[in-house]
Amino acid sequence: MKQTPARHAALHRGFTAVELVSVLAMAALILGSIIVGYGTIVRTRTGVATIVSVPLGSTRVAAFAYPNQTSNNRNVVSAPHYGMMAQAEELREQFLSDIISATAVFCLPRDGVNTYKPYSIAYDPLLHGELDTPQKFRAHLVALGVIPMPFRDYRNPLNTSTTVPSENATIFILGFSKVEAKLKTLALYDIDVIRFTGANEPLGFHASVKRYSDDTRGASYPLAFSGGYEVFYPPSIPEPDVRRPQDWATDGFTPLFITFERATRLAIAEGTATDRFKLAAERPFYFIWWPDPAARNLAPVANTLNPADARQAYNHMAGRTSYMFTVPMFPAL
Repeated sequence: MKQTPARHAALHRGFTAVELVSVLAMAALILGSIIVGYGTIVRTRTGVATIVSVPLGSTRVAAFAYPNQTSNNRNVVSAPHYGMMAQAEELREQFLSDIISATAVFCLPRDGVNTYKPYSIAYDPLLHGELDTPQKFRAHLVALGVIPMPFRDYRNPLNTSTTVPSENATIFILGFSKVEAKLKTLALYDIDVIRFTGANEPLGFHASVKRYSDDTRGASYPLAFSGGYEVFYPPSIPEPDVRRPQDWATDGFTPLFITFERATRLAIAEGTATDRFKLAAERPFYFIWWPDPAARNLAPVANTLNPADARQAYNHMAGRTSYMFTVPMFPAL
């Protein structure tokens, strides 16, 4: 095809000044964004990778069951930490898988360290009562002679004289057993949030979620540590003074769970504090929260709902963590 003079000129005329200016402006914008992003990464890299030596003590350190751990301290990454968040995501998937296989789930608030990690739990339906609430499950453990008893006789926020829920909890995930009169513990999860304020301690919170399961050694052994995550949260205020821990006393992470009971329990009036949680149409269930490694701290969140509203007990947890679960209790025992 023969080119006309006009077509030949159009093909070889080059860029106009407007086109060149537009391209240069776009290039400057892209390069500027890259430089700003790189600068942010460089500035925050040290903070993200900070390691904190946390004096957990021998019993708590042993709970992680790391064979090379000889110190009573644990070297823990400081929040936010996205590598630890990847471990939390893996644990989340495992938790949901465990729930699917469960016949019953019982959440118990706890004081101190949990040393009770049974492979199985004695239970005879002909001798023992129905275990359809966490309180009845705890009472069953007491009747079995579990000592020490770390689990608190606690129902929901404002149900007891202790208005602040425990920042430690254990989740028992139970299943069918091949052994008569025994409940099989499919898995057990310990959630711990420990506050440090001492002069020789790192100021802040050590938070962890740990999973324990059967390691095939047999029924005479307790469950073994099989994974988890941990992170250290600094106080929410800048430059905290070790002499004034009250300045960040409102930091924390509670409640770890809320229990919603059957609506039929409203037939027994127990007061607004208790009755507001009787909302389950059929099966009771939990709301459960885990600490989020991507959060910078455990600063409080305003809560303005009426105490008569069940949401008042957990409304402030909204936006504090991406790890929130709705878990059936499965009271099939």
